[in-house]
Amino acid sequence: MRARSPRWAISFADLCLLLLGFMIILQARPDGAALANGLRGALNAKTWRAEQQASALFDGGEAVLNARGRGFVADFARGAGQHRVRLASHGTDPQSARFDGWELSAARMAAVARALQTAHVPADRIALSIDGASGGGQRISLEAK
Repeated sequence: MRARSPRWAISFADLCLLLLGFMIILQARPDGAALANGLRGALNAKTWRAEQQASALFDGGEAVLNARGRGFVADFARGAGQHRVRLASHGTDPQSARFDGWELSAARMAAVARALQTAHVPADRIALSIDGASGGGQRISLEAK
């Protein structure tokens, strides 16, 4: 008598491999905002997020968005539309000649908020928060609902 193979195990293994491949692609993308917005559109999700190290969006010790930062914010704003956007800062970068760590974090958050407004996200739909952690590098996260 021949043993029957469980057919569900093959389908389950295929699903696991597809999910693993998707997660690898998700982690390998340098522009998380564009991917998140694309996924939101494809899946019609109500909430989406993007997070990036501030050092990738700003030049060292400065609070002016670089080209990559402007693209990151613009990509996110295109998907955010008229939704509420929560802009959060986690950690701080080392102080510079012009700013201490807290001032630099706050100035960068203001720059991102202004870029969102320039990209047609209304000011009354943007909420800012800066955490009390210091050091470890500043991370900026955007969430739209």
